[in-house]
Amino acid sequence: MEQLIKLKIKEESSTGENGERIIDSFIKSCINLDASILEPMIEEDQFFDDLDKYRFLAFLRAQFDSARSQGLKKMIVRTGRCELCVMGHKTYEFYGKKSTPRFAYVIEIVNGKVKNIFNCNASSGWNQK
Repeated sequence: MEQLIKLKIKEESSTGENGERIIDSFIKSCINLDASILEPMIEEDQFFDDLDKYRFLAFLRAQFDSARSQGLKKMIVRTGRCELCVMGHKTYEFYGKKSTPRFAYVIEIVNGKVKNIFNCNASSGWNQK
């Protein structure tokens, strides 16, 4: 069963331009299958739903390694909607060669601040035919 991973971001590093850089770096990291793009944006004491920075990055690397082992070099990003945990919330779906996403994430923004980034196992792209 898939594991729900959340990135909780410190408030002072998650607003304005810093928040945009976190979002942009995360999406770029997923498109390029390269967790090192995101690594400098995460503070040492930030946790991903009880996983520290390095365990979350290891999770991403494993996800990216799995995609690369299938011959993927870059992902295509599309938006979708969560259909389970945060029903209707915008998701970022990352596609390889198939018509369903390889993986998807919710980026939760509250009052202009990035609050969470977490793996979505029920994004709308998985229900496409």
